[in-house]
Amino acid sequence: MTDWLFWVVAAVMTGGAVALLLRRLFATDASGSSGADAAIYRDQMKELERERAAGEIGAAEAEAAKAEIGRRLLAAAGEAKPAVSVTVPPRRVALGLAVLLPVAALAIYLVEGTPGLKSQPFASRDPGERMAVQSAMAEAQSLEQRLAASPQDREGWIELGQRWSQLGESAKAADAYGRAIGLGNADAELTGRYGEALVGANGGAVTETARAAFDQALTLRPGDVRARYFLALGNAQAGDDRAALDLWQALVRDSPADAAWLPSVRQHLAEAAQRLGLDPKTVTPEPQPPAARAAPPANGPGAAIASLPPDEQAKAIRGMVDGLAARLEQSPDDLEGWVRLARARGVLGDADAAADAYARAAALAPDNPDLLRAYADALLTAGRGEEVPPLLETGLRRILASNPNDLQALWFLGVAAQKAGQPEEARRLWSRMRDQFQEGSQERRAIEGRMSQLPAPGAG
Repeated sequence: MTDWLFWVVAAVMTGGAVALLLRRLFATDASGSSGADAAIYRDQMKELERERAAGEIGAAEAEAAKAEIGRRLLAAAGEAKPAVSVTVPPRRVALGLAVLLPVAALAIYLVEGTPGLKSQPFASRDPGERMAVQSAMAEAQSLEQRLAASPQDREGWIELGQRWSQLGESAKAADAYGRAIGLGNADAELTGRYGEALVGANGGAVTETARAAFDQALTLRPGDVRARYFLALGNAQAGDDRAALDLWQALVRDSPADAAWLPSVRQHLAEAAQRLGLDPKTVTPEPQPPAARAAPPANGPGAAIASLPPDEQAKAIRGMVDGLAARLEQSPDDLEGWVRLARARGVLGDADAAADAYARAAALAPDNPDLLRAYADALLTAGRGEEVPPLLETGLRRILASNPNDLQALWFLGVAAQKAGQPEEARRLWSRMRDQFQEGSQERRAIEGRMSQLPAPGAG
């Protein structure tokens, strides 16, 4: 939005607000609708008397009508409220306020705001970031369509659930996991994922269906950390703090001292204790000794924090992320640990640190396409869409070989070609990317803007 257009819109909105204010200030007290209704009913009573005197209606009909009108009159009188005295300010005061308020707001904005900051429409930002999300969404939708024709593909439903979970579509993930469970052979991991997705779909609330899923997971795998975590959380949400406290205490006692989820559990335990009038220090047990090189189970709450409310996420992640990072420096081959750290950094908003953690993970599993995509997404989120490390470039070339229209691969490989002094190759890749969007769309214009920076064909 240009500067002049912003101020025009701001002026119109301010004028509208001031007009409403003046209307209220100049308003005078008026009789309510109940008073008008009462007057109408009295007129009807007079009309009824006239019709009866003229012989237009009989005595019985007149009495019945009179009773009904009387009932309505009493009801209207009962609804009337005492008049409230309202002091209307003088017109000069109202007009003064109408001028003073916008001026004061403008002064505050000029001091505290950033009026010189140029607008940055979403469409003009790094197109790769939006392309990556759109690509992942398109792939999930494509898989969903394929499964509609092959509904017995259990592994396909599990994969779809994972994809929707990564995109934050918890309700769709729960549906996909539920379909996989319906095909039989449900294990603790799948059942736990289903329950976790249900929690995310319900805004962090542990519903009865989710509780049943966690109970089943705990039956299939006694001691399951994720199931115990969410069952305790469900008890706390239901107001059963005593049951929640018991579960939190047991989970602390069974957890290694360096477990990533332990800070979150201790926080919940302390809150439950306080609600029960207990001293958290006296009811918090000691955990197990630190587990050498033992990564927290992949199904633990550390990987499930994204489904909790924002305040719960902040408490849990900030308490665990630094300890996890320090442990990984001593255990650099822990692939799952690096992935968890990258996700935690991302939730905290540490985009650069998340990208670096994904780089460490991708180096341990260079043939994992999902991990490479996550690494690429992290680079885009960190504003590092111009970086194409050799590891990522090699992996994206494999992805492009299997899917020639992969938006993420086309974007990054185009950047790599441009940096390598191959403008024609960059133009070819970005053209294929551009052609997947409608004429005149924001995405298409953004890609064309990047292509315009390439040297003209045949230019020396």
